[in-house]
Amino acid sequence: MSGGNNLDPAAKRSPFQKRLYLAGAAVLLGSLIAAAIIYAMAPAPDSAVSMYSIADPRYQIELQRIGGTAQVLMAELHQWFNGLWQGTALAYTVAVLGALLAGACFFVGYFFADEEPYL
Repeated sequence: MSGGNNLDPAAKRSPFQKRLYLAGAAVLLGSLIAAAIIYAMAPAPDSAVSMYSIADPRYQIELQRIGGTAQVLMAELHQWFNGLWQGTALAYTVAVLGALLAGACFFVGYFFADEEPYL
């Protein structure tokens, strides 16, 4: 006794919505594969970079003397942002950006793709 309530959610989706879902899945899969490859091939962190970084108290004191506290904060922000694009942090960045882009595709496909265009 199946009744008359045979609603198939996949049958109600428009072709544009299906393409957005497929694009989101492809972006997510591609970014996760790329992140895994980057993570596996990332070199070990260099000790010289950490030795001469913003964490050095002499550098912070000199930078604060010349540019103030705001300059020290901007230097820390700049170093953090540059760190996102190197080594294992790059793998995490690629994975997060890919997940955000895939989520945007799913969001647009779910909420906005079924609307009819105005002529």
